Amino acid sequence: MSDDFQFPEPGLEAEQTPAPLPKQRSPLVLPWIVAGLAVVTLGVVSLYAKKLIDDQAARAYQAMRMADEYGSRANKLESDQKDARRQAITATEKTDELHAANARLAEQVADKDSALTHLRDRHRQLVTDLRAALKTSKGKALLKRIDRILARDAAVERTEAARTLTSQSPDAGTRRR
Repeated sequence: MSDDFQFPEPGLEAEQTPAPLPKQRSPLVLPWIVAGLAVVTLGVVSLYAKKLIDDQAARAYQAMRMADEYGSRANKLESDQKDARRQAITATEKTDELHAANARLAEQVADKDSALTHLRDRHRQLVTDLRAALKTSKGKALLKRIDRILARDAAVERTEAARTLTSQSPDAGTRRR
């Protein structure tokens, strides 16, 4: 059995050492990988920084725009308040003017009513005096003529009185329009 397997003798192999392998150079891939990672990292950092700067600029622009809008709204509100005050003053002045005009109209109506009453009394007195004078005179022609004159005068007076009352009433102007 020992013949079947033949082992080399240990002494012979020790004398034969295999030839040393040439020195392997380290591959230059590692520095390139590091450089690539550095470039990618710088790109990501620069994009993030740009985004932050853009966000800050957008916020600043938005704040300026809101401040301008607030300023314009404040100015508009202030002018609206001034206009409201002017209109309120104008409304009170208009109310005072209307009260004064109504008082003047009331005085005029009272004056015109008294004048109209005086004219009616005078007219009645004139008519009674004329009729009394006619009764004493015996001319029928004179009587008819005076009756026509008095009737015409009464009709004219009625139309004039109606015109003056409607033209001077406070509602007359609104009815015509």
